[in-house]
Amino acid sequence: WYQRRVRGSTGGDSSSCTLCPEGKGVEPGQGGFQEDCDWKSCSAGQYLDEQSGCQDCPADQWSTGGTTTSCMRCPDGKGVVTGQGGSEEDCDWKSCSAGQYLDQQSGCQDCPADQWSVGGTTTSCMRCPDGKGVNTGQGTSEVACLWKSCSAGQYL
Repeated sequence: WYQRRVRGSTGGDSSSCTLCPEGKGVEPGQGGFQEDCDWKSCSAGQYLDEQSGCQDCPADQWSTGGTTTSCMRCPDGKGVVTGQGGSEEDCDWKSCSAGQYLDQQSGCQDCPADQWSVGGTTTSCMRCPDGKGVNTGQGTSEVACLWKSCSAGQYL
């Protein structure tokens, strides 16, 4: 609330209190005019748009809130849901593609040769059955493991 006064007026009994616009406020006894109403601090995961007030940070970005006017990007390979990133620690590794596993230190890595993974957040790859193999990063399921070529003098 601010005490509504006419410029040049001394206040007095003719003044009245008026609610600041949505998203704005003023300390008690400090506001004499609507221009004295300042934007309120934004919550973590938001930034301050000087025209419209607090806005959620876009996906894969974070903010500690307050009166910051922009959001920070999550590190490569990491992300966060719109408006949920209050710090860089809120950025989680994104899901890996099939044929990859999640290394908690460096993100998605290709499965080694003769191993497969359906992706997601799995932290290791599965070995192909004996006698079967697949190229590095190409093992998207156990079905992708094919019979290896036989050595000279051998057959399947």
